[in-house]
Amino acid sequence: MDLEANQVLRIRKTDPRLDNDLGNTLINAGQTFFVQEESAAVAAAIKAELPSLYRFTHRLGAPVWVNVHAAKGPMPLAPNRNVPGLSSALDIGGKRQYVRESPEEVRSAIAAAGGDVQPIPEESLWVQGRETLREILGSLEFWDEELSTLE
Repeated sequence: MDLEANQVLRIRKTDPRLDNDLGNTLINAGQTFFVQEESAAVAAAIKAELPSLYRFTHRLGAPVWVNVHAAKGPMPLAPNRNVPGLSSALDIGGKRQYVRESPEEVRSAIAAAGGDVQPIPEESLWVQGRETLREILGSLEFWDEELSTLE
């Protein structure tokens, strides 16, 4: 596989609901790669060359590693994403990644790596309405949407 570490956006363990038994680890870079190695080992190898790779947690508890240097956040949660297990979000590669970590932790990780730091999101009706409208109009895409909503 020809992959430059600085091209990596995120890494996660494959999930049978999303990945149809394509390997053990999914890597999103300029394209999507599936590899047989375990996600923690892949992330460790990439992090050796990409120090800005940060470990967050999906809503369901699985780790997801994100290149926070290429991220923007923290981003607000739309009301329909305000579900148990989600506390914050960040944008990476033109899509939103929802995570369990607090907005403060997301902001701190992005700031430490020199990413696009945003103010801590407010929980006002205006912000929630704006995020809902972005979803309805389709201007917002999500990583692993099935893992970010109620089942």
